[in-house]
Formats: sequence, C-alpha cells, structure tokens
Amino acid sequence: MIVAATTQRVVGFVIFAVVVVGVIAWLIANMRASRAEVGSEIELAANRKPYYDDEELEGKKLNMALFSAAGLLALIGVALPLYWLAEPGRQEGAVEMFQETFVDRGRELYEVGAQCVACHGGEGSGGVATYIINDQNGQFVDQVSWAAPALNNVLYRYSEEGVRYVLNYGRPGSPMAAWGGPGGGPLTTQQIDNLIDYLWSVQKDPVAVAATIDDSVKGLDEGLYTRMMEVRKSNRGDGEPVDANRLSRADELALGEIIFNNQEIAAGSYSCARCHVAGASYGQAWQPFARLQKGALGPNLEGIQDISTEQQHFDLIWNGMKPGAGYFSRKQGNPQMPAFGANPNTGQAEQGIPDKGEFGMLKAEQVWAVITYERNLSNDSAVKSPVAGTESSPTFVGQQ
Repeated sequence: MIVAATTQRVVGFVIFAVVVVGVIAWLIANMRASRAEVGSEIELAANRKPYYDDEELEGKKLNMALFSAAGLLALIGVALPLYWLAEPGRQEGAVEMFQETFVDRGRELYEVGAQCVACHGGEGSGGVATYIINDQNGQFVDQVSWAAPALNNVLYRYSEEGVRYVLNYGRPGSPMAAWGGPGGGPLTTQQIDNLIDYLWSVQKDPVAVAATIDDSVKGLDEGLYTRMMEVRKSNRGDGEPVDANRLSRADELALGEIIFNNQEIAAGSYSCARCHVAGASYGQAWQPFARLQKGALGPNLEGIQDISTEQQHFDLIWNGMKPGAGYFSRKQGNPQMPAFGANPNTGQAEQGIPDKGEFGMLKAEQVWAVITYERNLSNDSAVKSPVAGTESSPTFVGQQ
C-alpha cells in the first residue's frame, strides 16, 4: 500500500517537473529571442518589428509547436491513467500513514512535549514521580517517591474513554495532573487523542500481560504458582468466569495479598492498594495515621463483605464501573474504577480500536483471590503488608 502511494507520488512529481522545466525553457528562449532596447519607444513597438514570413511560420515554427503539444498530450495521456490506477493504493497508504503520523505525534508529546516519560518510564514501562505531601492546612509533611504505574497495559483495564478521562482531569491527590483542556490542562483534544494513539502502540501482547503477574507469583511462591496454574487449566472451557474453579481459601488469601499490595509488579499497575490504601503508592501503606496520608483514590474496602455479595464483588472487579451506575451502598458509580478481568476495548474493531483479546490483566482465579483477600480485611485473616523493599514510614507530627 505504501509502495503504491509512493509510486503515484513519484509519477505526479515527474509530470510536475516536466511542465515546470518546459515553462522555464520557454521563458529563457523567449527572453533570448527578444531584441535589446535600442533607444526610442517607437523602435520597440510590436507593430514596428519585422516578424517571420508565412513560409517560416507555417514550416519549422509550426511543426515545432505541434510536436511539442503532441508530446505533452502523450505524456498526460499516459500519466493520468497510471495516476488513476494507483489511486486506491494511495488512499490506503494515506490511511496507514495517517495513523503512523498520529502515533509519532503522541510519542513526541509523551517523551518531549508533556514529558510523561519522566514519571511513567520509556514506552510506558512504569517509573517514579517525586511528590510533595501537605496536611489539611497546606503545610509541608513529606516529600515522597510515588510509583507511577506502567501504561503499557493500561488499555487492558481502561476503555479509551476511561484513559481520556484521566488524561483530561488527572488524579487529584496524586502527581497525575490534568493535561486536557476540559480539566484546565495545556493539551488540546487532538493532542490527547494522539497520546492515546501512542499508548496503543506500546501495549504489551496478551501473553506478556498475563505473564507479568504470573512470573511475579512464581518468584514469590512457586508452590502457589503451580496450584494457581492447575486451577486456571481446569477453567479452560465454556463456563462463565464467575463460576470458575477456585484455589483454597488459604491460597486465595496468599495470592490476593500479593496482587492487592505489591507495588513492584509493573510499578503497581496490578495493585488494588494503589487506589484503596492511602500511602501505598509511596511505600507507606497500612499506617495508623490515615488523616495525613494521601493517595487513596478509592474507598476503604474494609467491611465490603457487609455491603455486597461475592457475585456483586466479582462483577465489579471483573467488569469495572460504568458511569451513572450504582454499586453497593453508593448511588453513583465512579468510572475511574477499571475492569481487571474483561478487556473493555474488545469487540470495537469497527470503531478503529485495536482488539487485544477478550481478557484484561487478571484471570478468574486471580480475581477470586483478590475478592477473598478484600472480604477479610476487617479481620486477622488478611495480611496487611507494606510494599516489598520499602522503608518503614517516618513519624509525622500528628501521627495517631
């Protein structure tokens, strides 16, 4: 397609060049044939200039003009059909290059313009952002290193509209600022769309997305990993995910704790604590001074077992929230809660949205493990661990 478009462009340039060269040659010849000024106006008047006689005009000059016109017509007669034959390829190539152009613009914004790379890492691999925490009076509390989640899997859990919402309005209470015009940011609607185009270009394939969490579990507890894969294999069938076979309660608590709390897996992009536990994003989760902590974008999940059934809980994590829908005791669903089980962008190829497969970031047995862990946060069954590899938090003024 690109070759066809390029060939047609070359043909067009050749025709244009031939015409331009011909015009320039005619101008030069005309100027050379003109008489130099010799003095008075009357000597240069056209009606005073001797011209060619009829024999010369109707001979050599006429033949030259006719042959030149015939040659130009022949060139046009051959070139126009070739141009017409190449038109479908040109249009297809233009569409392909159109998308590549948008991706390139998004890459420039990500790396240079908006400098998303400074926090989220090269090609959305995840990184760290420096952030100042103030208390409720605006007084300085601490400067922390905030885990900026990987974005090379973000379109497995968020729809395009969900990503656009975060880009436009940011994440209040976190380093993520509002970048789009609707949220008061500096980027236009077109630039936000270009950023999304670029994010599509760096999304991992489904196998790599699943392997990210699986490999982490294997590295922490190989026996748990083996049992998890055995249950997953038994679930390969036509059954609904909500009815999937599950691990034992002890294994679900252990696996749920890994997924819920671990901020080192893809910079916390698989972690529930990143939104539901204040301080988790900067290594100070589960501390007793919640009044001064920042970073809890979602509600406290302790006691969720009292306001939802297991099936409702599963549906929420598997499918995410829909704008305007009520969930549990809440009247309004927050559209920023993503889907971790079902890929929200599946089945939209006709709208130009890539189809990365049916599943999102977590498999059915992993979602059930998270549910079991969350429904036991109110008792001692669930281990509330800090982020692996981080220092314990400092003592702040006003700590309870």
